[in-house]
Amino acid sequence: MIKINKSTKYALYSMFELCKDPQAILSATQIAAIYGISEHHVAKVLQQLKRSGFINSIRGIKGGFQLAKPAKSITMVEIIAVFEMPQNGGTCILVDDQQNCCKEKPCPIGELFNEIDEYVYFTLKSVSFATLLSEKKII
Repeated sequence: MIKINKSTKYALYSMFELCKDPQAILSATQIAAIYGISEHHVAKVLQQLKRSGFINSIRGIKGGFQLAKPAKSITMVEIIAVFEMPQNGGTCILVDDQQNCCKEKPCPIGELFNEIDEYVYFTLKSVSFATLLSEKKII
């Protein structure tokens, strides 16, 4: 049900790989090869993650990117927030023209989807990359 853009997916993949070994230095080429995705797009995503303070860039022949914070302190929602525009809560999600929206106030359909959005947000906020890497099941 949740839909995220390509940059967000690539950022989540990149962070997952970097969190596997916080001391590792990975290049965009290495991460792109793991997932079979565009190296150019991964490089752009990594630069945005660097500007956001989640990773550091390492110069030189063996350079690349390295985690800047502990994996347990980085949540899924933090990474998603860097690449996704915030949603307008309270607006009808079913129609583009608000004049044709549900005439009931508040709209029960819109409220249901807003509640689902809240569950998704708080779930992603509670899941760190360390949690993703743990042996225990998240759910």
